[in-house]
Amino acid sequence: MTDNNTRTHNIADFLIRQRAFIVGIFVIITLVMLYSMTQLKIETGFKKQLPLDHEYMQTFLQYEQEFGGANRVLVALVAREGDMFTETFFEKFEEISDQVFFIPGVDRASVRSIFTPNVRFVEIVEDGFAGGNVIPTDFAPSEHMFEVVRGNIVKSGEIGRLVSSDFSGAMVWANLLEENPMTGE
Repeated sequence: MTDNNTRTHNIADFLIRQRAFIVGIFVIITLVMLYSMTQLKIETGFKKQLPLDHEYMQTFLQYEQEFGGANRVLVALVAREGDMFTETFFEKFEEISDQVFFIPGVDRASVRSIFTPNVRFVEIVEDGFAGGNVIPTDFAPSEHMFEVVRGNIVKSGEIGRLVSSDFSGAMVWANLLEENPMTGE
């Protein structure tokens, strides 16, 4: 017999003589694996896929309840002095509303600000109900129009949501699409 045949023969003899012991080891390994399998849990939640130790995620988790999720963009503009009823504030805020509307990947139907047509007011008048956009279509900055807009904001119920309680600022709110229609990502 050659050296390789002798070595193979010796290994085969060892395995045959120790077969009960080897089968026992495989049975123990199988039992340990079966026990481990019972401890497995499949969790496919959104948060399980995130690096929760990262500082951005820590900030997200800290404010998650207040802002309602990860697929929402909120942009606020606050007047440095006084209230928001100035020509400069309204020009900047309309510009911001338009910019948010055209961000790639934003669900345009979900964009809400006092300048969007989906933010409306309703009031009871002598003939029934009347309503309209918070910012009238013929809006031109003036003291009279600012008072009209202030009244429309109060009637719309958006104080504390899109407009601050003290009228010092306003917010644009938009949801993001799951995938950007331009890139498919």
